[in-house]
Amino acid sequence: MKFECFATTIMGLEDVAARECREILGVEARPDVGKIFFEADEDDIIRLNLISRTIHRIFVLLSRSRAEVLDDVYRAARSVDYTGFIGADQAFAVKGERHSKDKPFTSMDMAAAVGRAVIESFRERTGVRLRVNLDNPDVQLYCLIRDSELLIGLDTTGKSLHRRYYRVYHHRAALQPSIAASMLMLSGWRREEALLDPMCGSGTIPIEAALMALKVPPGARRLSDLALNKLKFIDGDRVREIAEELEA
Repeated sequence: MKFECFATTIMGLEDVAARECREILGVEARPDVGKIFFEADEDDIIRLNLISRTIHRIFVLLSRSRAEVLDDVYRAARSVDYTGFIGADQAFAVKGERHSKDKPFTSMDMAAAVGRAVIESFRERTGVRLRVNLDNPDVQLYCLIRDSELLIGLDTTGKSLHRRYYRVYHHRAALQPSIAASMLMLSGWRREEALLDPMCGSGTIPIEAALMALKVPPGARRLSDLALNKLKFIDGDRVREIAEELEA
């Protein structure tokens, strides 16, 4: 099944993330502020979570609308059918992010409104009242507003993909791995060429270059952390199959 999706990335480097998405999935990716939009099926979502070096989180887009007041947020969230994404026995949480200071509500207000709407929408369709768990949810929803555009998404990633498995020590001036990977892509460096990093601090750029040269999928090394493992529409066996294919 095809889903409309969006992925968050580094502001200013959206074109790099869009290009990487196109290379991995073979689909058109549209850059936006701090994110990209694209279509993907279940296997695509799995692959992008395992392979991407420049994306931070991948979401299934549940709603995209205009919102000026909190009631607009509630109505948008209330109109979504969540039964295909959340199991009746699963707990959920909502994270809100507001980038429009002129709005008469906070990010916490947004999250609360969406949470209430999710509970009521699900109960109307199933008769079941979903549980909320803010600390350790099975399913994490995300709502973002910027310049009156409201996005509501289902998080398939969990902990940001820029948190690489090899980062066991955090240097005070460490470079974010997704930025390092983007720099390498922009530089045009090729795996058969030598790479010199004259200002090497914690070695992030050379490490990312080595992973790219060896075609190591960074997300596959932290498979158990990915949020998609708990999503009802994602086949867990398929996740493991794709991870094994990529590691072979």
